[in-house]
Amino acid sequence: MVDEYSTSEISEKLISEIKEAIGSKEYGSVEIYIESGRVVQITERVIRKKIRSNGNETKKGEMVYWRPIKNRK
Repeated sequence: MVDEYSTSEISEKLISEIKEAIGSKEYGSVEIYIESGRVVQITERVIRKKIRSNGNETKKGEMVYWRPIKNRK
């Protein structure tokens, strides 16, 4: 059986999940957590910036979303 979350042989499913995490980001970051040679969590941090119409910033807000990897062994 192929381990879809192994770091020694990167699966298409893992690549797809990483692409999904970064694909819609305009601002933010993606963190990939590895334990014992397996990706166990992908954390998505979304930064929402509020900008006035004249270009000056009013507030910076940060929201954090995370999703655990499904079917961990």
